[in-house]
Amino acid sequence: MGLEAIRRYDCFDTGIWFFDDMAANLGPMFSPRIFERIFYPCYQWMCAQNRRAGVGHILLHCDGNIEAILDMLIDAVIQGIHPVEPKAGMDALRLRQRYGRSLALLGGLDNAHILPGGDKVEIERHVMHVLEAGQEGGLVIGAHSIGPDVAVETYDDVHRLILEHGRYA
Repeated sequence: MGLEAIRRYDCFDTGIWFFDDMAANLGPMFSPRIFERIFYPCYQWMCAQNRRAGVGHILLHCDGNIEAILDMLIDAVIQGIHPVEPKAGMDALRLRQRYGRSLALLGGLDNAHILPGGDKVEIERHVMHVLEAGQEGGLVIGAHSIGPDVAVETYDDVHRLILEHGRYA
C-alpha cells in the first residue's frame, strides 16, 4: 500500500513512514534477539523494496524506547525516528552523538514532565539541550503531542526559544 501511494502521488522524494509501536518507556516489548530473528528480516525486506522503488527517505514512528534495537533498524535503512521521547529515556543529544547525521530525529521535547510542570529556567535549559542535537541539522524539534496540561504561554516560550536559537537548514 505504501509503495502504491508513493507511486500514485509521486512522493518518492518525500518518503515513507512506517508506524510500528513496539516499545514502552523501558524498552521494546520483546528482546533484541526476538527482534533480530522475527522483525529485522521484515524491516530489511520492506526498506529494500522501498529503496529499489526509488523512495528517498524511510522513517519510523515508534513510541517508547527503541535504543536496544535501533542499530538493527538503522542497518535495515531506517533513516529517521519519531518521536524521540525523553519520558522513555530517549535523549536527542545522546542519539545525535551516537549516530551523527545518519539518523534524523523528530521530537526531543519532554511533554510529560518538563513542558507541563517545569519553570521557565528548566524549560529553557531543556529546549537548548534538544537544540544542541540539531546544530548540524537532522532534527525536527517537537514533542510526541502537546496536551491540555501544557500552558499556551509555555508553548509560546518554547516556540520563541526555537526561533531565537534554532537553525533552519
